[in-house]
Amino acid sequence: PRLRAIEAAVDQNGWTGAIVNKPKSLSIAMVWEQFAAYHIDRCEAVARRFAGRADVLAVELVTSSETYAWEPSGEIDGARKVTLFAGKSFEDVSPWQRARAIFRAVRGCDVVCLGISYAHRLIIPLVFVLRLTGKRVIVFNDSKFDDKPRGMPAELAKMVGLSVYSGAIVSGRRSIDYFRYLGFDRRPVLPGYDTVGLDRVRKAGGGVLAPQGATFADRPFIFVGRFVAKKNLLTMIDGYARYAALAGDAARRLVLVGAGDREPLMRARIDRLDIGGLIDMPGFLGATEVTRMLAGSLALVLVSQEEQWGLVVNEALAFGLPVIASTPVGARDALVRSQVNGFVVDAESAESIGQAMHALGSSREVWERMVAASHQMAWMGDAERLADAIECILDPASEPAASRIAAMLAHMEIAASDL
Repeated sequence: PRLRAIEAAVDQNGWTGAIVNKPKSLSIAMVWEQFAAYHIDRCEAVARRFAGRADVLAVELVTSSETYAWEPSGEIDGARKVTLFAGKSFEDVSPWQRARAIFRAVRGCDVVCLGISYAHRLIIPLVFVLRLTGKRVIVFNDSKFDDKPRGMPAELAKMVGLSVYSGAIVSGRRSIDYFRYLGFDRRPVLPGYDTVGLDRVRKAGGGVLAPQGATFADRPFIFVGRFVAKKNLLTMIDGYARYAALAGDAARRLVLVGAGDREPLMRARIDRLDIGGLIDMPGFLGATEVTRMLAGSLALVLVSQEEQWGLVVNEALAFGLPVIASTPVGARDALVRSQVNGFVVDAESAESIGQAMHALGSSREVWERMVAASHQMAWMGDAERLADAIECILDPASEPAASRIAAMLAHMEIAASDL
């Protein structure tokens, strides 16, 4: 009756235009514990992709944690950002407070993309409630079966918990395989989660991409990350010592950027091997300083014993750097092809690490060939791939997003066959 009354008033007053029921705009929530620059990249990429088609809500739970010393994040172009517990760390907020606050923040959304680990207490009940209220809930995750020893009771419990999700956006081929194993055989599982804004990274690094910029002779090897046990830094240092012995007076420097509890052990190992004059340890650096150091480096070295992905690989490829990565590094599924744009090495073999460094550091021709290959692969690490994945989950026939996802999957199969 109200609609008929309005229509009558329109006719009586001679107003133009038709009265229509405007469809509700789709609303997508993207939720993480704490935002770093690359979370902003991903939210902005999704907001750009769905501009005019959907509203994007970026939900940050807290502003700090004991694990990551990220700089506070800013506003997000094209999206609305909310911080649920500003000024608090993740450890300060109880599981009940987290779950309740997230539900209140996203209850008006149609799709909830959840980047908070399903292992945290009350997350699975939260997802169950969200599904009961009609939401599609997509898990963001980069776990692989080979990350750690797996026990069947825990894996069965995980299968049950994950059964409430609508789909998954993960990192590389091994993550896809793992989620298929965990019961996502009939639900969508797509790559594209572990991505960064390549344009932002390049701009922060000065916009000069290899082989331009620093000369080949002046470029060092570089590691960027926390100085913790899983990064395998003592073996990396042993490998660098092998390289230095092979290269002699032509040995390049190694820059170790970061901080952590392994630093005393690292310095002791460097002193014992008598290579302190070849290694720089500038400490923890901000994001802009890191990108500038990457831009002037020869290659990234990341030989972790456990590494779900390794976003610094994306950043290295943004500048065209080759990468020396160990088998556990998740990013090697998509972004590193052995002897094409770097080397995949045994994490426990200092000899293979040293030989890979020598192969890259002693031949300009090899380095420039691998630089060209890294430039060709870099697009797969861009935040636009997350937008592709979300678009394909919401509309499996979307083009050209579906074609890009297919190309990534084909590339990862080829990379796997190289090993």
